[in-house]
Amino acid sequence: MLFKRKKYLDKIYKYLENSKLIILYWARQVWKTSLLKILIEDKNLKLKKYYINFDDIFEKKWNNKQEFIDYINFNYQVDFYKKWLLFLDEIQTIENIEQILKSLYDDDKIKLQIIATWSWLWQIKKLWSSLVWRIKEIYIYPFSFYEFLELKNIDTNFFSIEKYKNFMYEKIEPLLKEFYLYWWYPAVILAKTKEDKIEKISEIIEMYLKKDIYYFLKENEVISFKKLFSYLSYNISSSVNISKLSSYLWINRKKIEYYLEILEKSFLLYKVFPFYNDTRKEYSKQSEFFLNDLGIINYFKNNFNFIEFDWNIIENFSYLELLKNKKTNSDEIKTYNKLNWSEIDFIYCYREWWIIPIEIKLKNNDIIPKIFNSFEKDYKDSIKLFTRTSTNFIWNRKVESKEIKIIPFFMLEKIINN
Repeated sequence: MLFKRKKYLDKIYKYLENSKLIILYWARQVWKTSLLKILIEDKNLKLKKYYINFDDIFEKKWNNKQEFIDYINFNYQVDFYKKWLLFLDEIQTIENIEQILKSLYDDDKIKLQIIATWSWLWQIKKLWSSLVWRIKEIYIYPFSFYEFLELKNIDTNFFSIEKYKNFMYEKIEPLLKEFYLYWWYPAVILAKTKEDKIEKISEIIEMYLKKDIYYFLKENEVISFKKLFSYLSYNISSSVNISKLSSYLWINRKKIEYYLEILEKSFLLYKVFPFYNDTRKEYSKQSEFFLNDLGIINYFKNNFNFIEFDWNIIENFSYLELLKNKKTNSDEIKTYNKLNWSEIDFIYCYREWWIIPIEIKLKNNDIIPKIFNSFEKDYKDSIKLFTRTSTNFIWNRKVESKEIKIIPFFMLEKIINN
């Protein structure tokens, strides 16, 4: 089953009108390859198409553009000098790929258009510096909760802030709990039984370890790495003190820093930086970590039985929903902590234009966090609106001169895109 992720397909079609090189990147298993298959099967896209998966020719090395062209032409009969469409899957495994792509782009004789997928961050800065202004990049994020509802044949048009009524929660509550327990991997979503879902999560974890993680680890490091990942699963939505963690896990500090970097660069972990303006009153160095999948968290905790919504997991859920629905690639999601220990869970930053302070709560009431008042005084001109979440409650009012919305936590994407 191929679920058409319309917002991404629309971007790809738009870029194909005048772009020679498009790169889709993010973690494995977000349906980047499925998007390629949809494009390949699209009969309205009247171009000759070729698909190559570089996981099948892992670590193949070409010294220059011509060697690459000769290999692809000989093995796949692709003519780079005709207006064809070439799909290159998982190109992060190719050594020197940034220089090859740059040379292909700069050669005016080459008419071929390329759509490539990329699943690591290790080389991405190098790629950006080599291909700046040459590539069109599209972040393919994990399934959002609204995409999950659409996959379950729920009409999400009714789940807008304006149309939402409390009784609607009964309709989606079972699906929300399923998403909360097993999360967003398509293979897991499509699995029918609880046992099948858990098995799929186990397979995905092993696939990540074998294809992405073990690539950077020595054999004797695997147990230590898994120990760290398990610890993070139990301590999500919190800052990480490397020294204390090193002592607790009996792992060298530099090794922990390296393992955290691996997790970040393979999109399994996100490091979120603080929002601040005045270091006399606000923290500027206290970063927090979030994991990219709640199913993996529950797997390491060996807990797939719903009891109640856990605040830490909901905060992680909320961060991911904000991430998946960013208006632009340059938008940032930050934390906010004052030196007096008061805090706001997230500050959504839309370029340099406006910010949305977001406090994550599960209570169905109209209590406004006190910190909103002081924050409004400090950042009045930058604030678009304030947001506080609930489990199943919508409410509107003013804080000083600004609007505050209280909405269910699973509707956060509507705040960004309204």
